[in-house]
Amino acid sequence: MAVALVVFVLDRVTKSLVVAQVPYGTEVSVVGRVVGITNVHNSGAAFGVAPAGASLFLIASILVAIGLVVYIVRTPGSVWTDAVLGLIMGGTLGNGYDRIVNGTVTDFINFHFWPVFNVADSAISVGVVLLVAGYLVRKNP
Repeated sequence: MAVALVVFVLDRVTKSLVVAQVPYGTEVSVVGRVVGITNVHNSGAAFGVAPAGASLFLIASILVAIGLVVYIVRTPGSVWTDAVLGLIMGGTLGNGYDRIVNGTVTDFINFHFWPVFNVADSAISVGVVLLVAGYLVRKNP
C-alpha cells in the first residue's frame, strides 16, 4: 500500500502544480517540440480513450479500487506483487479522485507522438504491463 500512497500523492502534487502554473489548453515546452507540459482535461480513460464514458470510468475506478483492496487483504503476496498492485491502485485512486472532485481528469505529459497523459495513467499502464509480464514469466518457466 505504500506504493499506492506514493503514486497517489505524486499524481495529486503534479496535477495541482500544472493546474496552478499552466493555463488550461496551453503548453509549456520542456524538450523542444518533443516533450511539453500541456494542461488538458480528459473525461475518458487513460490517454483520452472514450471521452464520452466519464460516469462509466468513475464506476470502474471505484470497482477496481475495491477489488484490489479485497484481493490484497485476502491474498498475501510478495513484495513485488504488492508493489505492482500498488501502482495500479495509486493510479486508479488518483484519476478516480479527479473524476469525483472535478468531473474530469487533468492530463499534462505531452510527448507529441502520443496522447497526453498523467502520473496516474503511467502508474496504471506500467503496473498492468508488469502484472502481465510477471504472469507470463511464472506461466512459462
